[in-house]
Amino acid sequence: MAVAGLILGLSLLGGAGCGRKERSARRPEQPVSEGQKDRYIKRSIRSSSEGVILLPSKRAESVFELPRLNEIAQNMRRPMAACFLRRAVETMALTDDPERPYDGVPEGQLKIRARINPAGEVVRAEVLESGFADAEMEPCLTDVVRMQRWPQNKSGNAHYIDIVYWVSLGLQGDIHTDASREHLRREQVTAGIKGKQCLQGRVDAGTYEVRGLSLVNHEGATMATRVDHAALPGPIRACIARAFRSIRLPRDPDSFVRPVAPVMRFTVDKLGTVTVQDEAWLAMVELEERAQAAKRRADLRTTGKSHPTDELPPSRAAPLAAGAMGGAAQASAGDDDGAQQAPGAGPDVEAPPVRPAAKDPGEGGLKLDLGGRGSRSN
Repeated sequence: MAVAGLILGLSLLGGAGCGRKERSARRPEQPVSEGQKDRYIKRSIRSSSEGVILLPSKRAESVFELPRLNEIAQNMRRPMAACFLRRAVETMALTDDPERPYDGVPEGQLKIRARINPAGEVVRAEVLESGFADAEMEPCLTDVVRMQRWPQNKSGNAHYIDIVYWVSLGLQGDIHTDASREHLRREQVTAGIKGKQCLQGRVDAGTYEVRGLSLVNHEGATMATRVDHAALPGPIRACIARAFRSIRLPRDPDSFVRPVAPVMRFTVDKLGTVTVQDEAWLAMVELEERAQAAKRRADLRTTGKSHPTDELPPSRAAPLAAGAMGGAAQASAGDDDGAQQAPGAGPDVEAPPVRPAAKDPGEGGLKLDLGGRGSRSN
C-alpha cells in the first residue's frame, strides 16, 4: 500500500493575517496508512471551519522539501477562501429558520489531484471527490490549484499531490443576545448615517428600505458586502455598500465568517433632506453615554474613585487595511463607480477577487470518503 505524508495548512481566516496564530503545517514523522490519513483529515475538518491539507504521493514526498510544501499549504488557503467569500456574498439569503438562518451557503469539501511536471507547473488538476452543492465552487478551487507554482525538481519526472480543501461558516457565537442585538442596531444606524449622502439630491422624496448582506471576519471587520435594492441606480447601491462596509462586530477569535443582514430605512422629504430610521434613538443613547462619562470624571475629580461597575462603552474595532486576506482586497473609498465588484454581479456587490496577489464545519455538502479512489503512488 502506498503511503504519504500529510502537509496541513489551516487556521481561521483573518484580515491582513489569519485569525488565530497559524499552526505550523506538519506531517507525521513516520509513514502513515490510508486509514490514518483519513482519520487525520477528519480531525482537522472538525477542528477548523476551513483549511487545506496536502497529500503528496510517495515519490513526491521524497522530491519536494517540507518547508516549501508547508508554505504552499498556507498560501493556498487564501485564494480558496476568496472563492468561498465571493460566492457567499452573491448567494446567501436570510431565512426565518433560527436553526439555519441562511440559505445558499457555498460550503463543502473536495479533493483535487494536481499532476506537477519537473518545472513545477500543474499540467493537470483533476477533481477526485467533491461535496460542494454550489456549482461555482469546484471550478474556482480547481483554477487555484491549476495556477499554483511548485518547486522545480531535478528527478525529471512528473509527480502528483492531492489537495483537500474544506470550508463552512463555522460557529456564530452569541449572536442572539440582547447585547449583540443592540450592538448591531447601533452599527446599522451609524452606517445608515454615513449612507445618507448617497441619496442626498439623487432620489425623489419617499421612503427607501435598503437591505443587504455583510460578511465579517473574526476581527470584526467587513470583508464583502451586497446591497439588495433593484429600484436604486447602481452608483447609489455601490455608495450604500461602502456604508455597509463600515459595520463592525466585536472580535471573536473562534469565528471564521460571520454574516450580517443589515437593514437601513431612509426617508427623503420634499426638500431633499435625508433621515435614517433610529437616528434619533442613537443620538439619545450617545448623549446619555456622554453624560454618564462626564459624571464619572466629575466623581473621580471629587473623590479620586471611579464607579467600578460603570465602564465606558467599548471602542469600535479599527478597520483593516485594504488587501485583507491576501487576494480578498476591499474596494477603495473613491467615487461611486470605483467599488470592486464580483464578476457577473451588479455594482451593489463588493466582493473579494478570486485570484490572490501572489469547531466543526456546517452540514453543507456531502461528507467525503477522502481516502478514495486513485490512491496509488506515482
